[in-house]
Amino acid sequence: MIGRAMGGSVTKHIETDVVVVGAGTAGTYFAWRMAQAGFKTLVLEKRRLEELGTDIGIFHMDEIRFAQFGIPLPTGPELIGYYPDGRAWPPDGDGFKLVNYAFYVMEKPLFIRRLHRYAALAGVRFIEQAAAGDVIIKDGALAGLRAATDDGELEMHTRLVADCSGIDGAVRTRLPGDFGVENNPISDDDTLFVILQYWDDIEGEHPTGLNFYPFHKTFCNPSYGDGAILGVGQPGGYEHSERVHQAFLAERFPNRHRLVKRCQGRTPFRRPPYSLVGDGFVVMGDAAFMTKPFSGEGVTSGFTGCQIAAEVATAALSKGDVGRAALWPYNVRYFRNQGAKFAELLAQLPAAAELSRRDVNYLFEQDIIFSGADFTRMNRDFEVQRSTGE
Repeated sequence: MIGRAMGGSVTKHIETDVVVVGAGTAGTYFAWRMAQAGFKTLVLEKRRLEELGTDIGIFHMDEIRFAQFGIPLPTGPELIGYYPDGRAWPPDGDGFKLVNYAFYVMEKPLFIRRLHRYAALAGVRFIEQAAAGDVIIKDGALAGLRAATDDGELEMHTRLVADCSGIDGAVRTRLPGDFGVENNPISDDDTLFVILQYWDDIEGEHPTGLNFYPFHKTFCNPSYGDGAILGVGQPGGYEHSERVHQAFLAERFPNRHRLVKRCQGRTPFRRPPYSLVGDGFVVMGDAAFMTKPFSGEGVTSGFTGCQIAAEVATAALSKGDVGRAALWPYNVRYFRNQGAKFAELLAQLPAAAELSRRDVNYLFEQDIIFSGADFTRMNRDFEVQRSTGE
């Protein structure tokens, strides 16, 4: 159906079962699962699909999560490397802890395109360069939304809207105040500002593979060939993050090198909304702040929310009821498992961040909290055992 918006621009009306806002990892995975369940699913993306992931380039994903989420392992140009373990480093010295936990290092743009292919084969329709706009509320429930494109306005009427739009929550922040879902935007105080430097032609000795420096909140991970990615994630803005990064590099990585590129981005560092559902609405991924408190990584933790939400939404849509109560099991299942574990870690980390350099060195030496087994458990189970070093 085609109509006219105010001012004479063309408005296209679309009816579908599910509208997903955001074609990144979370949105595409959720859409894929909903289409597999037999529902007519539409994904809106404000950018061009081919641009997604290019601002990051390389990322890594836990080996055990591929089977958990039913995603085939990477191959070909998408695969940068496989690392069966990593190292966690103290502030001073070379007494690293071996973390026996495997990761695949991958090209994020190619991984996202692979997810797009899976979703498209399942029947998902993508509309790129479509910016989500006002929500459509009918009898207190979310019944659709509008979006702006170069060709005019879209008006979508749907049974369920999923906000997977990323850290800014394009749909969640437009919900009415009485909808039952927090609609406040994320603040800078609840954000980690991440800076990545891609290095090549590195002279002298330096760590290879996966390396994490918890005291500095920095890392050194594989890049292309023999290169490395030196990264930092800090609250307080990009200027503060840059100062911390430069001090760390001067201290631990004074090596002469060629800077290939520098990129930056934001990741949430706060609790999720108290409710992830409303009448006709679900939120997941970075839009719901589902990032690991100890690393800021959000792909696989977002998949956890997507997997639960897809199962709950499938049952609700099949019964013809997508009200808040019918979608509530998503809240229950998420917050009783991953959500609860992340909440505990989020409560512990500010105290850990206040530890002095001397304290962290001591804890590393004594295998208290910062043992190899502790780091493995934190990555695998999202739990930290209160070890005493004995």
